Amino acid sequence: MNRPSRPQSPTSEPEGLYEELHEAFAEAALDVTPSAVPIAAIERAGRRRRRRRTAAALGAACGVLLVPLAVVVLRADLSSGQGESERVTPPAASAGPTPSTSTELAGKVRIVTPGERVEVSPGTEIWLTEDGKHWSEPDHPTQFRSVSDGNLDLSSPGVSVQESTHDGVSFLSGIFHGPGEPARVEVRTVAGYIDGTALTLAGEPGWGVWYAEVKVPQSQTPTSDSLTAGVAEKVTVYDSAGGVIASQEFAT
Repeated sequence: MNRPSRPQSPTSEPEGLYEELHEAFAEAALDVTPSAVPIAAIERAGRRRRRRRTAAALGAACGVLLVPLAVVVLRADLSSGQGESERVTPPAASAGPTPSTSTELAGKVRIVTPGERVEVSPGTEIWLTEDGKHWSEPDHPTQFRSVSDGNLDLSSPGVSVQESTHDGVSFLSGIFHGPGEPARVEVRTVAGYIDGTALTLAGEPGWGVWYAEVKVPQSQTPTSDSLTAGVAEKVTVYDSAGGVIASQEFAT
């Protein structure tokens, strides 16, 4: 009895095929040149990551340190009675005038037009014309002192004075003449030094009028009105540089 024949095993053919493919892949791999490893880029990326980690760690540490400090400041404010909403307002600058010192040129000078009346005090006025000084006072007629009748020598510096007293206040005035533009009038009186005011016409006429008012103690108040009552002891007119334009002492 004949036995059926066993079919041939197919395993030998695939094994040969696998070996051929392996050899082919190996040859192909040998022909491939690997690219260079980006060492510099890797190092830069690593440094950036390390810096970010360091900055994050420092920020966290600073936050931990600042929290107790904020608590301490808040407690100090609360203990002193200051809340978070309290605001500190700087003191406002004073709106009042700054007191002048004795070294300042505190006098006044006013340029007026001919015939312009200047009120010195209620009821008392002074005005200038080209020929001299005019003034009026309560209960007194208008008075006049000329600069052109020859009574004043305008060729040399000088100061005149007229005085009157009402209710304990002495009104002092006069004519000054000399080279230069006036900037300050200083009057020495029996009650001390005071600053006077100068009136001049435009165009540098070479003369002007000064006036002042001073309250005199009862013991030194003149007993009658006169042209030289003795309240003014000396009058000096200065220019802007501190030079003397005219100065005159009066008998007391």
